[in-house]
Amino acid sequence: MRNYSVIVKISFFFIIAFIAITILFRMMYKYEFVSVKENLKVHYHQIAKFVMLWHFQKDTKEQLLINLKNKNIEIVTDKKIYEEIVKSEVFDTISCGMKNFYLYEKDNYRYMLTPDDAGNMLLKDLNTEPVNVYYMWWLYLAFILVLFALFMSIAISIYPLKHLQLQIHRFGEGDMDIDLASSGKDEIAEVSNEFDKAVKKIKTMISSRAIFIRNITHELKTPITKGQLSLEFLEESRTKEILKNVFLRLNLLTREFVQIENITACDCNINAKNYQLRDILDNAADLLFLEADSIENNLDNKTIEADFELMSIVFKNLIDNGIKYSKDGAVVIEQNGNEIAFCSNGEALQYPLEYYTQPFTKCDINISDSFGLGLYIVEYILIKHDFSLSYKHKNGINCFIVHI
Repeated sequence: MRNYSVIVKISFFFIIAFIAITILFRMMYKYEFVSVKENLKVHYHQIAKFVMLWHFQKDTKEQLLINLKNKNIEIVTDKKIYEEIVKSEVFDTISCGMKNFYLYEKDNYRYMLTPDDAGNMLLKDLNTEPVNVYYMWWLYLAFILVLFALFMSIAISIYPLKHLQLQIHRFGEGDMDIDLASSGKDEIAEVSNEFDKAVKKIKTMISSRAIFIRNITHELKTPITKGQLSLEFLEESRTKEILKNVFLRLNLLTREFVQIENITACDCNINAKNYQLRDILDNAADLLFLEADSIENNLDNKTIEADFELMSIVFKNLIDNGIKYSKDGAVVIEQNGNEIAFCSNGEALQYPLEYYTQPFTKCDINISDSFGLGLYIVEYILIKHDFSLSYKHKNGINCFIVHI
């Protein structure tokens, strides 16, 4: 199902409201117009009744004139006006005593033409009130302006959400130098300010973590180095061998901690350019003190858009894992389309790949020169490049596949 933004939903709601209000006011306008015309008909029906009473000789001519005068009606005697009125368009028709009385409008006055057998008179309404219900449209305009003002107010209020979304996206990409503080007083401003506090707290925690790791690794290197040097003055014994292994493992652990810190510190500095896979392999081989030609591959002149140093670490860790856990110590690298497979002869993984991409998990607990951080670092770097890692085992071959 397609997702729509809040502003689109609100806009849709106000469009529906605008259409509904327009239809409602149009119906009200028609109703009001008909209502006014019905009131006019009642008024002119009374006048037509006076004329019909005179026509049937129930009233005298004098009484008719008095009744007409009371209604501000006069008889038009100017034949020129009479002819002009008769030729104009009929405004409405009044029925009284089975006779039709025709209404006309001219020069802001309303006229009534009596039937031929009722005197054929032209009556002029001196107190003509126009049929004007345009005030309904002024009221409609006021409603629309209020509706538009309400829409703009809501749109302006939620506009900071877009800025907040962009800043959160930057934060998710690893950019800690964002400012979400808001001077507003609404709920969105409160959310922004709380998120800004959280970002600053996380930034402080990350900075503290980095300082802690750097300090502890620095402090560990000195006693480890001193211990390794002191061992050289001891005679060969079982104790000396145990201590060598201890210092070796401490040294490896310190090195991997430094590597993790260096990688996580590069969150916002993925310098992606086009590099040949062969060059990345050469650099990874140098990190492992291997000859690149000793690793079978079909990379040739194929290229990839990535950070050279970080992708070299990916290659280095996957090659190192292949060598450590393979039966023959050989690794084959094959590129096929958007996939780079690091394959080696070995037993299938006991658990799903997700288990081994967690820190401090190893494929073989008997391997002493590893702390299970290799695949964790690999996946971390690949995620930063929007790449992914998968695993398959077929015919005794383990394949770790980088999807680019």
